[in-house]
Amino acid sequence: MSIAQWKEKEKEQRRENIIDAAEKLFSDTNYDNVSMDEIAKEMGLGKGTLYLYFTSKESLFYAVALRGMQILNAMHLKSLNVEESGLNKLHVLIDGYFQFTQEYPEYFHMLCYAASNPSSITDNEYAKDFTDLALNNIQISAKILEECMVEGTVRRDLNPTEMAIFLSIIGNSITNMDPVWKVTLEAAGTGNDEIWEHYLRFITPAIETRHELDLSGAESGDEK
Repeated sequence: MSIAQWKEKEKEQRRENIIDAAEKLFSDTNYDNVSMDEIAKEMGLGKGTLYLYFTSKESLFYAVALRGMQILNAMHLKSLNVEESGLNKLHVLIDGYFQFTQEYPEYFHMLCYAASNPSSITDNEYAKDFTDLALNNIQISAKILEECMVEGTVRRDLNPTEMAIFLSIIGNSITNMDPVWKVTLEAAGTGNDEIWEHYLRFITPAIETRHELDLSGAESGDEK
């Protein structure tokens, strides 16, 4: 290994170490309560050195959030490639999403924050990669829904991309449920696992073929 290659490897390792330090701080508190000064202190670096690697706190935040998005994207790809029917793939996809929220809660909250606070930095490669993977996740969901339409298990009068986005919105809302609502459900005997099971029981009939509508808005098979 040449000296130049060794220096580049050392630089990349330090970059990863900075992301590790930032991840720890972003996981312990929210985005607004973390400063570049604190990240530099966590790393034992001067603030000026930190800015040689990341131009802003936002850029560094997206470097951390990208790690979570990569994990979620891998789970989505896994659901797409299972040897199952389209409808079963959809269930695997939703189960995988629930698994992600439970195993990586800090990443999940970062993803939600990033989704509600889009990056204003046009040259942020981490934000671009994050957005590309987020769009890819929607495309994977839409592709699975299209498979369901072809096999006749999901309504064909709905737009698969719209459905994919709606399912994602509902899933995010359930996971970010108001604590008062969660306590109310728990008091009624509905725990966290049951919430997602009931979500599937609720959403599946809504998109099944038997509820497909014709262009007039009447259910299939109804007399006009």
